[in-house]
Amino acid sequence: MTQATDTDVKPLMEVRMNYYDILRRLFRQEPDQQLLNDLAELLLNELPFEEEDPKLEEGRLLMQEALSVEGIFDRLHWDYTRMFIGPYRLPAPIWESAYTNKDGLLFQNETREVRLHYLKYSFLPEQYQKEADDHLGLELDFMYRLSCMTRDACEKEDLLQLMELLTDQQSFLSSHLRNWLPAFIQNVSASADTTFYRGAVKILDAVTSLDQAALEELKNYVWNDE
Repeated sequence: MTQATDTDVKPLMEVRMNYYDILRRLFRQEPDQQLLNDLAELLLNELPFEEEDPKLEEGRLLMQEALSVEGIFDRLHWDYTRMFIGPYRLPAPIWESAYTNKDGLLFQNETREVRLHYLKYSFLPEQYQKEADDHLGLELDFMYRLSCMTRDACEKEDLLQLMELLTDQQSFLSSHLRNWLPAFIQNVSASADTTFYRGAVKILDAVTSLDQAALEELKNYVWNDE
């Protein structure tokens, strides 16, 4: 890879890493104070690529609104628990197979298919076999880790690994994340008690959609340099 190309694509790779890092922290578990502090600072300014998808600005403003409310920390914990953990019927299940399995069951073929993507890159969730691999937070964590590997492969000028990583991320987005997120986003938008999670899913929708185009752009850079 030429130096000029590396200079062109590195900012995009960093943006991808940063977005997936925030998203995995948003959906993996209930928010902690450090996450809210980081978000309060991040959301003060225009997000990268806001001009390309209005949902980014809409999501940012909704999350800003929530963070300005007194006592929001406890409300966010309850919102996350009620929608994604239980103990009552979940209005927005946070596992892929809840949407893609015909009976909405976990730990079925859909979960195993996600696991195969993970195993290729030795990605083993901490709660392996205790928690379904197709939890949204885990899928976003996987994309974050691959985005880090992509940046490293670019710096090493390993074109073969770089192209494989980009192709695998495209495949994972299209066959998994983007395959079930529309239904999940609709459920969260309809059931969230706070504007925080309604904003978060708008950003999730925009980032995963824009990333499909970004990955194709990165592949074109690599292809032209080979």
